[in-house]
Amino acid sequence: MENISAAIKLALQMEHKGYDLYMKAAQSTLNRLGRATLEAIAKKELDHIKAIEGFSKGINLTQATADIDPKDQSYYLREIMDKLAGNLEKQVKPDSDLERAYKVALDLEKASFELYKKLNAESSDPQAKKFFEFLMGEENTHFEILSDTLEYLNDPGEWYRLQERWIVEGG
Repeated sequence: MENISAAIKLALQMEHKGYDLYMKAAQSTLNRLGRATLEAIAKKELDHIKAIEGFSKGINLTQATADIDPKDQSYYLREIMDKLAGNLEKQVKPDSDLERAYKVALDLEKASFELYKKLNAESSDPQAKKFFEFLMGEENTHFEILSDTLEYLNDPGEWYRLQERWIVEGG
């Protein structure tokens, strides 16, 4: 896609769609983990919108993404879990509506990743390519966070076993 403004418009639409989905889902659940996760990702979508708008105004990639802390998935997941520490087991119960919202969110993250991958491949502008690669990484992180928290919601014991493997292994 040689028309960078059309690519930017698509990216903004995708991020706005994500923000709306996450906020609606967060507001519709009583599950504290689900709400915290969805709100955290919604906040990241706002960061992406701001970055895309900055990039569209000619701000370079480093400046456009300066407010987005490039932490990995485990950092965000740990931050969400720490926020809920102490009350998590009492608050987390399976919720079919929340699970459906997570599955829709996972599909949205996949679609966002694929869109940015396509825009990256079609762009000849090196800065645009780097920007779309950055967004691909962000969407991948969101997918991992959603996958991990959905796994926790469905089977907390197994989640702890996988996450805290060093305890089981004696390390």
